[in-house]
Amino acid sequence: MCGFVGFSDAGAGQEDARATAERMLAAVAHRGPDGSDWCHHRGVTLAHCALTFTDPDHGAQPFVSASGATAVVFNGELYNHAVLRAEVRAAGVALRTGSDTEVLVELYELLGMRMLDRLRGMFAFALHDARTGTTVLARDPMGKKPLYYTRVPDGIAFASELTALLRHPAAPRTPDVRALADYLVLQAFCAPASAVSGVSKVRPGSYVTHRHGALDETEFWRPALRPGGRRGPGRREAARRFEELFRAAVARRMTSTDRRLGVLLSGGLDSSAVAAVAQQLLPGRPVPTFSAGFADPDFDESDHARAVARHLGTEHHVVRIGGADLAGVVESELAVADEPLADPSLLPTRLVCRAAREHVRGVLTGDGADELLLGYRYFQAERAIELLLRVLPAPRLEALVRLLVRRLPARSGNLPVTQALGLLAKGLRAAPEHRFYLSTAPFGPGELPRLLTPEAGAELTGHDPFTEVARLLRGQPGLTGVQRSQLAVVTHFLRDVILTKTDRGGMRSSLELRSPFLDLDLVEYGNSLPTGLKLRRFTGKYLLRQVAADWLPPSVVQRTKLGFRAPVAALLRGELRPLLLDTLSPSSLRRGGLFDTGAVRLLIDDHLGGRRDTSRKLWALLVYQLWFESLTAGPRALESPAYPALS
Repeated sequence: MCGFVGFSDAGAGQEDARATAERMLAAVAHRGPDGSDWCHHRGVTLAHCALTFTDPDHGAQPFVSASGATAVVFNGELYNHAVLRAEVRAAGVALRTGSDTEVLVELYELLGMRMLDRLRGMFAFALHDARTGTTVLARDPMGKKPLYYTRVPDGIAFASELTALLRHPAAPRTPDVRALADYLVLQAFCAPASAVSGVSKVRPGSYVTHRHGALDETEFWRPALRPGGRRGPGRREAARRFEELFRAAVARRMTSTDRRLGVLLSGGLDSSAVAAVAQQLLPGRPVPTFSAGFADPDFDESDHARAVARHLGTEHHVVRIGGADLAGVVESELAVADEPLADPSLLPTRLVCRAAREHVRGVLTGDGADELLLGYRYFQAERAIELLLRVLPAPRLEALVRLLVRRLPARSGNLPVTQALGLLAKGLRAAPEHRFYLSTAPFGPGELPRLLTPEAGAELTGHDPFTEVARLLRGQPGLTGVQRSQLAVVTHFLRDVILTKTDRGGMRSSLELRSPFLDLDLVEYGNSLPTGLKLRRFTGKYLLRQVAADWLPPSVVQRTKLGFRAPVAALLRGELRPLLLDTLSPSSLRRGGLFDTGAVRLLIDDHLGGRRDTSRKLWALLVYQLWFESLTAGPRALESPAYPALS
C-alpha cells in the first residue's frame, strides 16, 4: 500500500496524483499480485495492491466506508474479523462484504482509534477521515507489517516499503548517518528511523496522525513484564492457560481464511509445536510443511524437520540450498531490497518462501517463541552472569569465561551456552539490556569512529544506539537482568530484525508469514508470567516444553536449538568473493563518502587471508553498499510483474 496527502482533487492535479500512485505502487507490486487500485479521497491519494485472504471478490482496496467519510488501505489481516463483524452488525451497521477491511473501517467510524484495543492480527494501515481532515498511519503491537512516511510539501507520503516511498517526487534521498550507525550495531534500521534522512517508520504499537500540517504520535501498546519477585500461577495452571491461548492463536491464523496455508518447519521445538497444532486442526488433510536443507551439517536441520513431518503426518517439502543459490539471492535481490538488513538468514528464508509460494499463499512460523519464553542461549548466559556476579567481580568473571571458551571446541552453525556466555562477556561491564547487542553486533559502538570517514563520524556526536531500548524500559522498575535483557531483545532483534526478515523474505514472493507465538493475547500472558516458568534453571521455553510433550517426540521437545543461519563466512571467500571485492572497492566506497577505505580493506584482507573471521562485519557493509549504490542510481526495474495502468 502507499499514498500521500496533496495534489488537487481535479484536472491536472488528479492526473499527477494517479501517475505518482502508479510509480509508487509498481515498487511494491510483489506484495499483492491479486490486482491493484487507487482512489483520491478528498485531498488524499490511497493506492493498494492485493494479496487477498478474505472475500477476494468484494473486498478490493482502497475501501470507503458506507458513509463515504473514511477511506482505508490495509496491509495484513484481522484474525478476529468474524467476531468484530458480529459486533459491528450488532451496532446497526449493514456490512456489504465479507472483507476484514470493511470491518476495520466501519469499526473505526464506531469507535475511533479506541478500536485498536479490539484488533487481533497483523496490520499496517492508512486511513483518511474526511470529517476531521485527519490521516492516520498505524502498525500492530509487534510491528509485523512495515509502514514508512515522510513529510512532503503538501503534507505527507507513506508506503509499505521504502522503495515505494522514494518514488514520490518530493521524497528525500540522503542516507541517514546516525541511523547507519544503529544498523552497524543492531543489524537493522530500527524504528522510528530509516536508512534515509527525513523518512521515518511508524513504531510498532503506535499510530501517527497528520492533520492541518501537524504530525502527532500515539503509542497504544508496549511490552511490559511482571517485576521480578511477584508470584505467578502454579506450573499446571500456567501450562493449561498457555496451551489454551497457543491453540487459539494457531486456530485464528489457520481458520480466518479459506486459503490453503502451510508451516515453515525447521525441526526445532517452536515450529514443530505450531505444525502439530495446525495439523490437529485439519485431521485427515495433511498440512504442507517446508524446510531448508544445507550441505553443511553445521547449518542443516532437514533430517529433524523430516522426522517431525513423519510424526505429524504433514505434506513435507525440503528446499535444497547450496552456496550458488544463496549467492544468487544476493546478486539478484539485495540491490533492490527495501532497506539494508544485516541478518544473513534472510537468504535461506527467501529461498524457502519462494518455494513455498508454489504450493500456498501463506505459512505459519515459530517466530517469537525464543523472545517470549526466553529460549535463546543468551538468556541462559544472562542468568549465569546474574548468579556469578554475586560471588565474583566482573573482571575476574570476564577472565574466567574467556579461559573456558578457549578450551572448548568451536562450531560455526551452533552456539553452545558456554560460547554465548563468552560473547556476553564482551559486554559484561555494560547494562544487561545492552549485553545481547554488544555481544552480537557486527561493529561495537567504539569501532565506528575508525570505520567511518571523519565527515560521517562527526555526525555521531552524542549518538546512542540504545535510545529506544531505554524508552521502553522507562516506567518498568524492579526488573531483573534477564527481564531487562528480554525487553531489549524484543525491542530491536524481534521487531526490527526477525520480523523485517520474515516480512521481506515472504512478501517478495507474495507469501504471507503468520506467527502464532506473537498473538497479542499469548504475548501478554507470557509477559505476565514469572521468569521461572519460562527459564527454569538453565532450560529455556520451559512452559512450551511441558505443553508440547503431548504432541511431539521427546527428542524434539528436549532438543537444543540450532538456529536458522547461512554460511556467510564461506560465501564471502567463495561464491560472493568477486561481488565483495567490487562492491567494497576503494573507488566504490569513495563515491559514498561514508566508510574509511583503509579500514574496510583491512577487514577484507583479514577474512580472505584466513587471519580472522570478519564475515559479520563484511556482510553488514556489503548489504549496505549494495543498497546505497541502488539508492544513488535511482529506481530499478523489479523482478515482480508490473501492473497495468491504474484506472
